[in-house]
Amino acid sequence: MRPLELILEEFVEACIKQEDSIKKGDSKTGNKQYRIIENITRDLKSNPKYGLEQLTPFLEHSSANVRLNAATSLIPIFPEQAKNVLSILAEGRGMVAFNAEMTLSEWEKGNLKFD
Repeated sequence: MRPLELILEEFVEACIKQEDSIKKGDSKTGNKQYRIIENITRDLKSNPKYGLEQLTPFLEHSSANVRLNAATSLIPIFPEQAKNVLSILAEGRGMVAFNAEMTLSEWEKGNLKFD
């Protein structure tokens, strides 16, 4: 497996590229970045040496989309921290705010499934 620092850098980069792609209306690139984010979170979760908790510092990242993706990934293991971040993001405007609001809503309804 790649070094943890590289994995985390790739997570941040993919989150930032995803947000930029969405703003530009480039769904192809946005979807590609989503798959990268999804693969990284799956890899972290399945690796007992690392774990999803490695994303916890990103709950305070300067990029709203990094915070969104970290909170979404962490909500099953750190629900209060993640919900707090998502609530703050949901108060904003745009796609990140909408995604945060929908994530919170679906979490509260019990509809989010994590492998």
